[in-house]
Amino acid sequence: MAYSSTYSPGKSSLGKYQPSHHPPSVLELAQRGNFRAIAHWLNSILVSQGIHVQAEAPRAGCLKIMVNLQPTSRLSRSTSARQRLVRHICYRLWTLNSTEIREVRILGRMAGQRDILWRQSVRLSAITTPGINRLRKPSQGAKTAAQKRFQLLRSFLMNRFALAGFIFCYWLMYLDATGHQVDQPTIAATPTQPQTTEVQSAKSAIAAAPQKPQNLDFSVLRQFSGQIISEATPPVGADKVIALTFDDGPWETTTEQVLSILQQNNIKATFYMVGQAVQEHPEIAKKVAEAGHAIGNHTWRHLMDDMDELTAAEEMGNAARLIYQATGVRTALMRPPGGNLTGSLVPYSQKKGYSINLWSADSSDYYMSTPLIIDNVLANAKSGGVVLMHDGGGDRSQTVAALPQIISSLQKQGYKFVTVPELMQLQAKWQAMTTPTPIKEVPVTPLPIATPSP
Repeated sequence: MAYSSTYSPGKSSLGKYQPSHHPPSVLELAQRGNFRAIAHWLNSILVSQGIHVQAEAPRAGCLKIMVNLQPTSRLSRSTSARQRLVRHICYRLWTLNSTEIREVRILGRMAGQRDILWRQSVRLSAITTPGINRLRKPSQGAKTAAQKRFQLLRSFLMNRFALAGFIFCYWLMYLDATGHQVDQPTIAATPTQPQTTEVQSAKSAIAAAPQKPQNLDFSVLRQFSGQIISEATPPVGADKVIALTFDDGPWETTTEQVLSILQQNNIKATFYMVGQAVQEHPEIAKKVAEAGHAIGNHTWRHLMDDMDELTAAEEMGNAARLIYQATGVRTALMRPPGGNLTGSLVPYSQKKGYSINLWSADSSDYYMSTPLIIDNVLANAKSGGVVLMHDGGGDRSQTVAALPQIISSLQKQGYKFVTVPELMQLQAKWQAMTTPTPIKEVPVTPLPIATPSP
């Protein structure tokens, strides 16, 4: 039996009531696999699009979602719109990081009717994000008076050292901030003081004096400045080229695995980095630059929602500063989180001269298994295309497993791999070749009419 989004915490199906000072939120219940909470949460997201969903209790880790569509909805007719909805629902469920949900079965029908228009099943990959703890630490037994005195003394000493260290680090950051300002040549300084002063002890030392990579400046041609680009258009007979791109890094382990695969195949790719991830792993960001890959700005905190211009300036400015500190690279490439073109982020970036880079082939690797990732890329690959993948933001082991086969299959089809800046340079070359050169008119002086001799 399916349940709609009418939800009451008192009707939770999680077992006996446990006394608590703070009742669990809808999101917490959804994370535990409460199907009523899941339906309520999804409907709060989709209601603005005229979509209503129902959910059934997960069975053997499989959650069933019924999507009720309005008669005028494009989702009943457009395959691409339907795929975007399925991806959106799966992405939202993936972010729950629930141990109760390993697979999703989504069915679509017209509201008020029983006939199923379409159905699709997707397996969700687990997130291994630090900071999400599924298990609580075991409670400790009673401590002796000597242990308590020792802990009190240790806390006192540690607090003194922490205070001294904080003052010293704050003074160093103050000197660094007043000594020089790092930003893009075409980007205005961040309007507010960045909230990244909690940074880095040993990691800041690694990022302070980066070795020079092969390319320190990923600027764009004037004709692409401020433009939204998802692919290039090669002329007939041109070499088949394609650009591999990776978002949300740098990430522990995964990014280095991707770098190793690319190096083995002598391929250069484009990495769109998140400022906070760079702040966390500056040494990995430096490896990306030293390997000769292109680097783009993927904002500071990867905010998916619309933002005002002040927040946009902060997101772009802080990310640019952190990327420069870790790698020495200045970039005019940016990719909005989730490809979101609404709000002030994209207009602000365009005003500052960034090239807005989207994609033409979405691997959907953030929630799909290895075979499906490979199928998605190969089915949508085309010459001049841009492939979206992820090296960070969660468990990307499926992407790492899929990448060698993706590369091998595309090579067999005759593709050459380029970075996004290289793809734009090729596009400019192709445009120059196919644009006819205007013929300059040369004035012709008429010859005098010959006079016949008598």
